[in-house]
Amino acid sequence: MYQIIHQEENSIEILLTEHLEKEEFIQVIHQLESLCTMYQNINVLFDTAGLEKYDFKLALSEFSFYKDYKTYLKRVALVSDRKTESFLLEQFNKFSETEFRTFREEFIEEARNWIFPSKLPR
Repeated sequence: MYQIIHQEENSIEILLTEHLEKEEFIQVIHQLESLCTMYQNINVLFDTAGLEKYDFKLALSEFSFYKDYKTYLKRVALVSDRKTESFLLEQFNKFSETEFRTFREEFIEEARNWIFPSKLPR
């Protein structure tokens, strides 16, 4: 299941919980594609701490999104306690202009501040 938690201009927070179905994953991709058509740079926070089951092959099958829109992705934050996702984002960082960061669940506010800097006190 997925839910848009917050969207502010070119930045979005998406909560992924329980079991993420293929149709839902495709809706998330379409949401991001839509943002890319409106803004040159987007920031995305994926909160996957409550994600119990997902098909890794599904993410790989939609890798074309990343290839097509990687120049639009400015920052991507992943909130997760899974080492696998953290490792994958570290690998993306090696060959991408996009800034990828992982955050443990207890640091979600830090992730939000990184993705939504306009929410910080001035």
